[in-house]
Parts: sequence; C-alpha cells; structure tokens
Amino acid sequence: MKSIGLLLAAGKSQRFGSDKRLQRLPGGDTLLIHSAKILHKAVDDVLVVLDPEDEKLVEGLERIAVRHCFNSQADEGIGSSISYGVKTSLDADAWLVMPADLPLLRIDTIQRVLSALSPEGAVVPVCHGSRGHPVAFSRRFVAELTALTGSTGGRSILQRHNRDVTWLNVHDPGIYRDMDTLKDQQSLLRFINGDYIS
Repeated sequence: MKSIGLLLAAGKSQRFGSDKRLQRLPGGDTLLIHSAKILHKAVDDVLVVLDPEDEKLVEGLERIAVRHCFNSQADEGIGSSISYGVKTSLDADAWLVMPADLPLLRIDTIQRVLSALSPEGAVVPVCHGSRGHPVAFSRRFVAELTALTGSTGGRSILQRHNRDVTWLNVHDPGIYRDMDTLKDQQSLLRFINGDYIS
C-alpha cells in the first residue's frame, strides 16, 4: 500500500503575525521542514501543498527531497488544498492529511495511524478525548476527497462514513497542539525535546 503524507501548508499565518512556516525550532529546522521530515519518516512519500506565492519555500523542501505542488485556489480553504493534493497524487493507496503546524507530533503516532488504516476505512487519532491529525483516508474515499471545496476539510467525509472510521486512542497531545499564535509558540517550544525533533 503506497501512502502519501499530504502536508497542508498554503495558509497565510494571519493569527501568528508572520510566516510561522519559517519559524525556527530548537533543532534548527523551520516549522515547515520539521513537519515534512517527521511525516516522511512514517510514509512512503510526502506532498506539500503550497500557495503559488510560496516560491521561497521550495528550495528548503527540495533540499530534503520532498515534493510540493501549488494550489492556485488555496485561498478558498483547506478543502481545496486537500482536493488538489489528492488529485496530484492519484497513484497513492492512502493519504495521511495534516497541517504543517504541529511541532510536537510524534513519529510513532503517525506510524500507528497508518498501521490502523484498513483498505476501506479512515483513521482519526484521539488524545484525552480530543481528535487531531494526521487523519488517514484509504483509496475508497478518493472521489470524495477530490470533490472537497471550501474550509470544511475532511470532516464531512468522516461524518458520512462514521461506521468506517477508526478512532485511534494515542498518548500524544501533539496531534492537536498547533502553533497558531506567538503565545502558542512560546508554550510549545518548552515541551519540544529530542523525541519530537528526531
């Protein structure tokens, strides 16, 4: 089963105040490169979805041999980016979808999500009752994934096919602790250690 890590990185970081994708983490990598690296350790291939204005990010991704694509309709919302990313990787059997601002997410959590995916199902990690990312979709959902629009993301698909969703309990708050604001960054960086950076 060929798995694609779909990293959604076309956002404008409006709440952060600057481009959070370029923020340096303690290990030296930017948030975007860090996210691409941890995802790549768990899946066969990574595809980063960017806005056409994000040319400045391409060199760093190419340096770590991670693919990218430009979604010209990224401003329409996350649904558009998921749809475009899936259309750009139709040779895959499974997609693990996640935003690029989860610096505490553990590699073993991503691996567990992928391992729990059945050929006809989807997987959502849950920690302390809160759902998070990455969310895994089997090829069964390719038509619905490519039809997504707007800002709803894959939640509507999960709701329609709730019986086929595996809600995977993990001990990793990194699945939902994102970095939307500078305050988030200060809080999150206190928790980052070698387990998360490796």
